[in-house]
Amino acid sequence: MKVKVTKKMLKEFLDLMNDFGEYVFGDEKQIKKQLEVCLNSQGYWSGCSVRVYYNNKRFSVESRF
Repeated sequence: MKVKVTKKMLKEFLDLMNDFGEYVFGDEKQIKKQLEVCLNSQGYWSGCSVRVYYNNKRFSVESRF
């Protein structure tokens, strides 16, 4: 199943990144596209200290270390 990032998902993702103090670069269109590529190719977004997965219509976070 291919993940299609909606505006709601993008807002949830950006709020989550803010909560963890992670930096996200680019405008909304760029971030949305990058998030779709990550979730559809490797299954997660890898930030500085966390990995963000999208399963069962919600985001979950795991430590990278």
